Amino acid sequence: MNPRPRISVIIPTRNRGDLLRQSLESLAAQTLPTDQFEVVVIDDGSSDHTAQVCSEARRTVPITYHRIAPSGISAAKNLGVFCSTAPIVFFFDDDDVADPDLLRQHVDTHEAHPSNAVAVLGRTTWAPTLVVSELMHYATDVGKFLFDYTCITHGDVLDYTFFWGGRSSCKRMLLCREGVFDQEFRFGSEDIELGYRLQRHGFKVVYNADALSYMNRTITYDEFCARCERQGRSQHHFGNLLHGHDPEIRKYCDVDGAEERWAEAEPFLEGQMARVHELELWLGGVQGASAGEARRAEWRSELYRLYGETFRAHKLKGLAAAMRGE
Repeated sequence: MNPRPRISVIIPTRNRGDLLRQSLESLAAQTLPTDQFEVVVIDDGSSDHTAQVCSEARRTVPITYHRIAPSGISAAKNLGVFCSTAPIVFFFDDDDVADPDLLRQHVDTHEAHPSNAVAVLGRTTWAPTLVVSELMHYATDVGKFLFDYTCITHGDVLDYTFFWGGRSSCKRMLLCREGVFDQEFRFGSEDIELGYRLQRHGFKVVYNADALSYMNRTITYDEFCARCERQGRSQHHFGNLLHGHDPEIRKYCDVDGAEERWAEAEPFLEGQMARVHELELWLGGVQGASAGEARRAEWRSELYRLYGETFRAHKLKGLAAAMRGE
């Protein structure tokens, strides 16, 4: 291990050994030499072969591996910060693979912006090996629920709401001195909430579109609904419990009137989800292949409308449940 790497890659993971292997393989192929970075894997209570994957990867990547009891993403990230040794920490998802120049792009951008208060946001898209489904296309390119880069351009200096986990790096010293992730967050919002607290120290995010990574797994509709519900629970912690005094955060987390809006949406959700499954089946099956373009466009328009409505409903469901203490 290099006693002074330039960047530490922190990967929180749980039960994704096969995906993690591909992530580590992509880091072994970086243009930044392996003696200039380290990988800190925090195993958040896995029951699969994650430890073996890390042991095997040590032949090609400088890895430090730590296993903890299941504690959530914030606790895993915090341990990674304090176990790392480089002046820059990069939070990388276990289901992403890195473009060969990813780490060099992060390092070079930090060198161009040496202030402790400056973080770097990279760009993530779907891995080219994946078949992009209607759901995946909607989530990124239509509804903007994931990877929404349409409102920013390369080199932009952004606020804390662009401190996106899994594709952002920052100075380790800033976190060690001014604060780390709130460990009550088990999934989602922990990154934005930390950025919000760091604002008082002049925190900014620089976007580098050339710092490229690829999400390496598909997402189904039901998985994304569950994700939205977990996000709703996190938004309650962020927007009601921690920073409920701030109208900006309450609006960002969409907490006001959540229980009432969930009560309005709940009676329709089951039927809407059944219709989504039907439309997905039609568009991807024999019905879609034999239907005309006008008919397919009609189905797709309805499907995308229902995606948006049901994703918002699941967030409200998570918010309302958290407000009730469930």
